[in-house]
Amino acid sequence: MIALAGCTALGILLALLVVLNGTVLARGDRPETHFTSHPNGADLKSGDQIRILSFNIAKAFSYAGRGKFKSLEAVSARLDKAAEVITEAKPDLVFLSEAMRDCRPCPINQIDYLAEKAGMFSWVYGENYSLGLPFYRISGGNAVMSRWQLMGLDNIDLHGRKPWYVSKNNRRAIFAFTVVAGQEVVMAALHNDSYHLDVNAKQARQIVDYLRNTETASICAGDFNAPPDSESLKIYRESGLFTGEWNGRNTFPAEAPDRTIDYILAPKGWELV
Repeated sequence: MIALAGCTALGILLALLVVLNGTVLARGDRPETHFTSHPNGADLKSGDQIRILSFNIAKAFSYAGRGKFKSLEAVSARLDKAAEVITEAKPDLVFLSEAMRDCRPCPINQIDYLAEKAGMFSWVYGENYSLGLPFYRISGGNAVMSRWQLMGLDNIDLHGRKPWYVSKNNRRAIFAFTVVAGQEVVMAALHNDSYHLDVNAKQARQIVDYLRNTETASICAGDFNAPPDSESLKIYRESGLFTGEWNGRNTFPAEAPDRTIDYILAPKGWELV
């Protein structure tokens, strides 16, 4: 009886800790800003070119299925390859989708790891989910990395967001602020609904409305999960906020792309090179 009571009490305690981690201790709508060991690279002048990269890193394929995770060595090797791609592209701004901030089974902060490897000065992270215990959690979301200083603004819940304990297709959008060649810019890093285009369109409207209300030049990049002829892309295109390649090269799936669902939208008035 004592052993049974002890097991019951332990189970209740663990359940309470899971709830505590997913609610009170979760980062939620609070963006997280960090700086790396690299120097601030802000030396742009008005009229200079900047290079922007968007990259869905798919959690560095850390999840092996059936509750198992790959080794730290395997995940690090995958991130090293991603860092090589980023470094070769020589970007000034990098927008990340499906990046893991915490993964206790293979403990590595994927955003910080990539930022250090690719020579970025700062990064901002927005959590989509946080599962597990306060000392053994798995959390992931979107991020922006930059050669110069960033400031986190918001990490808003998007339409259709599910309860905190659901990680699948649970979306937020992270917003950050920076100055590019003397111009103030608000950036949105996103990974929108991948199952329902009607929900995806409502999320697009949320993001556009947020950026319009800032009355600031806007960059929007990431995994839109919407084809060029979708209502979602129509919302971005007709907002008057952006310039971009609306029907660019195929981006998905990575091994043999046959459709376009990822985009980089720059402020209206910028010239696309």
